[in-house]
Amino acid sequence: MRGAYTSVPSRIAWWAQVQPQRPAIVHAGTVVTYAELYDRARRLAAVLRTRGVTPGTFVALALERSPDLVVAALGVLLAGGAYVGTDVDEPEPRLNAILADSGASLVLTRAARADRFAGGPVPALPVEEALAEEAVADEVAEALPSDAFYVVYTSGSTGRPKGVVVAHEGVSNLVAWYHQAFEVRPSDRMTQLARPSFDAWALEVWPCLSGGATLCLVETRLPESPLDFVRWLAAEQITVCFLTTALAVEMLDQPWASHGAALRVMLTGGEKLHRHPPRGLPFRLYNLYGPTETTVVATWTEVPPRASGDDQAPPIGRPLPGLHAYVLDAERRPVPPGTVGELYVGGVGVARGYLNRPELTAERFLPDPFVPEADARMYATGDLVRELPDGALDFVGRADDQVKLRGFRIELGEVETALNRLAGVREAVVVLHERGDRLVGYVVPEDPGNPPEAGELRRELGLQVPDYMVPHTVTLLEALPLTPHGKADRKALAGRPLPVGRGTDGDQQFRTDTERVLAELWCEVLEVSSVGREDSFFELGGDSLHAMRLANRARERGIRLGADDLFEFDVLHELAASMNAAADG
Repeated sequence: MRGAYTSVPSRIAWWAQVQPQRPAIVHAGTVVTYAELYDRARRLAAVLRTRGVTPGTFVALALERSPDLVVAALGVLLAGGAYVGTDVDEPEPRLNAILADSGASLVLTRAARADRFAGGPVPALPVEEALAEEAVADEVAEALPSDAFYVVYTSGSTGRPKGVVVAHEGVSNLVAWYHQAFEVRPSDRMTQLARPSFDAWALEVWPCLSGGATLCLVETRLPESPLDFVRWLAAEQITVCFLTTALAVEMLDQPWASHGAALRVMLTGGEKLHRHPPRGLPFRLYNLYGPTETTVVATWTEVPPRASGDDQAPPIGRPLPGLHAYVLDAERRPVPPGTVGELYVGGVGVARGYLNRPELTAERFLPDPFVPEADARMYATGDLVRELPDGALDFVGRADDQVKLRGFRIELGEVETALNRLAGVREAVVVLHERGDRLVGYVVPEDPGNPPEAGELRRELGLQVPDYMVPHTVTLLEALPLTPHGKADRKALAGRPLPVGRGTDGDQQFRTDTERVLAELWCEVLEVSSVGREDSFFELGGDSLHAMRLANRARERGIRLGADDLFEFDVLHELAASMNAAADG
């Protein structure tokens, strides 16, 4: 049953009254109490209202992960506005396009970054200056359920980002479900890893603070390794965390028992989960599914350890209270259980639509004919699912996740599912190489010490799918590369050089000191005897974990190098040139 509507700001205000000195946010040794959080947000709201922010106004956030980012978002909400999540490192053309499209009245940022917005479409207001102002303004009334809460921009097929407008009632429903499903209490400590440009930020922040718990901000973008993350979770006594699928899979096999972790709930989502957790973990694993257009989460299920003889991937479960899930055919008619159809989501979690895109909104947000309310809508997800015998939904793939190769139409999700079912495979991704002429598969082995042979995987896969669906090559990786949002980086995988055999050319003469130092580091990390300036990091056996180790070694020697740099410049002399150019700039 859907509970009575209570806005998120009202919930946080209540906690600030009943437990003012309890920690609301911790970050890098800084503790912000509930009283401090709410006081700062109210003062910011007063300043924003003097700058014209009222219900219906959008305010963009351009801040790094910090307590001030949370204060800024809450301040916007208390002023009656809605925040627009952006990435502080967003390329300037895309950021300006988002700001202009959103119609934001202000962008809250740091004083040090304010010049970046000079001459742009939206004036900047440094959050430090705003919090130092003395302003008095009337309190705004409780937000209406249909009022905008936040806007998150997603990639558009045309290259133009589209803003999804999410309402207060959707977030309130999400919070109420979260509290009940995971028994949130003030003693809980929850992680915050996502960027505000990603809808998972709302899932991490608002259920935590609306439940009186403590939000623990991860200091860096992502932990350097899964084991380092386990240690951090244990040291911070984290009890609930959300991790994207690729990272969660890496975390399942870590030595939890030996680190005294307090974790009791691990939530994961963002991509199809292909595996069950091992037995003996100290926490429960839950698989969440939901497009941005359905307020982060539409369906959920607990994922138990795999039962003997069960080789099926975990389902995506059932809809949240207040939401409806329909599996429909091309004519939008319900299909029988077990039949694949497109998933449509209705109910309170459906977003208001796409900002300034009425035609696209009308195309994807449709009248819901399955409920009596005349104004009810449902969202066409574009995802293919089937209903299992127990009523749970099984994710099959994207309706448009097809490629055409040598005249054959291939559903990549189907190939991935078959590859993930093979013995010895922990996680697999299949992409069409950027050359467009072949499929390539990437596999993380279940046991890195005894990995399956790539050729044997192709032969076994050939017994499950037609030969035209078998990837041209299968490459073993220690871990899948991740996007900044923690999802498997399919674009990076599709652009990786095709395997042509390992080899080095140590006789080549290095032309700069940077090349020479990089070669030494590559030899250490990749455990090879020599490296040439034309060698590729990945052709020498490198992967995302090696890239993280290389970044660590470089940092120890005072060299600024990010793991992501290797996915852009994998050839040694190109990486060296990029680093030199950055240093000179």
